[in-house]
Amino acid sequence: MSFWLFVVKEFKSMARDPKMLIAMIVIPLILMFIVYGFIGQATIQQIQQAIKESGIVAVLDIDKDVYSSMFISFLNNLGLIVKIVETNDVANISSIMNRIDAKVLYVIPRGFSFNISNSLQTSISTYVKIESLTIGEGSIVEVANRYISLFNRFLLTVLAKEKGVPEQFVAGIVSSSTRGLLASKIIEDPQMFFGIITMGSLFIPLIILLLLLFAAQLVATGIAIEKEEKMFETLLSLPISRMSVIGAKLFVSFMISIVYMIIYSLALFQLLLGRIFEVMIPVEQVSGYNIMVAYAMPSEVIPYMLANIIGLALFMVSIALLLSLFAEDVRTAQAIIGNIIGPSVILVYLPMFIDVSSHSVKTILSLIPIANTVFLPKLALLQDSISLILASISNIIYGIFVFIIIRRIVNSETIFTLKLFRRKKTPT
Repeated sequence: MSFWLFVVKEFKSMARDPKMLIAMIVIPLILMFIVYGFIGQATIQQIQQAIKESGIVAVLDIDKDVYSSMFISFLNNLGLIVKIVETNDVANISSIMNRIDAKVLYVIPRGFSFNISNSLQTSISTYVKIESLTIGEGSIVEVANRYISLFNRFLLTVLAKEKGVPEQFVAGIVSSSTRGLLASKIIEDPQMFFGIITMGSLFIPLIILLLLLFAAQLVATGIAIEKEEKMFETLLSLPISRMSVIGAKLFVSFMISIVYMIIYSLALFQLLLGRIFEVMIPVEQVSGYNIMVAYAMPSEVIPYMLANIIGLALFMVSIALLLSLFAEDVRTAQAIIGNIIGPSVILVYLPMFIDVSSHSVKTILSLIPIANTVFLPKLALLQDSISLILASISNIIYGIFVFIIIRRIVNSETIFTLKLFRRKKTPT
């Protein structure tokens, strides 16, 4: 019986405490609807965009014979918008893709119809333009290959009737050699390339979120404990510079956060993702995929990434330090951390769903803290140097700006009176 009395007491205590009520119930509910609504709407838009873009294809017919014409007619009968490319510059696929308003280009080689007529294996070269680096764009590669598979089935019945042979003798006569085109570079296996991009889009945000959570808790809880024990006010009252005290806390938290992030990143990529790739990809192909990503990713991206990560750590530790000045106890500190980590979920997964082919979108995303850290590898792949510079220095600027605010608060007497909530004193 006494157990249930204490249960009721805890519920009443939580309901009376605005910090716990807002942090544990109100904010999570609001964030849940916002996050799920955002992900749902973004997913719908990605599907709609993929359907729209895969409905327009271009065909470069070098063969110009019976079965190449049949392939073009087949695509038209599927309800696709087919754009015929007329050019003599067949070798420069990059310039052709830049001229056409289509994501998919089929190149039918010379001898295509001859091989089919003689029941010989032949292939169509498929090129997919990679611009937005979203989940939806990755599905276009699969759809482009599916059109070839459907044509194979159609061709199966046609050849079986024409030649009077069983269907199994002409099954899969047309294959597809699919490549991606990213910033004038040819990606040999775009499907696996998008698999790596998608996996990175899922796991890199986890590293960022853990960095934010660890850094924020480290600073806020540490200061809250000192405030509970009345040590914080004592330290600030000593005949030394207050910024020396705050700066030391900021520096230690910053260094620990960086070390923690590096260790966690290595553990995640080596122990977890490394084992996943061992199962998914044959050992002899792993080096090939590493070369593919390295080929697509410019070597000069490393300084930009380091500057961005250092700036993010500085910014988040400064934010946590600023907010911790309002926390008078550990309970309040935990409530504050919960409220600032929640919205970060939206920011870290934002680049996964947004089409980044537009220059204005890239510029805006490169200026959004937290989101630009996740977004930076995509900027490197797209080789947008201006957005890369903005993404690498913006977090540092934000961190310095927050630090200036902290300095002004610490050097004033308001630091001793700052509180997030002030309870009304009950009359005696």
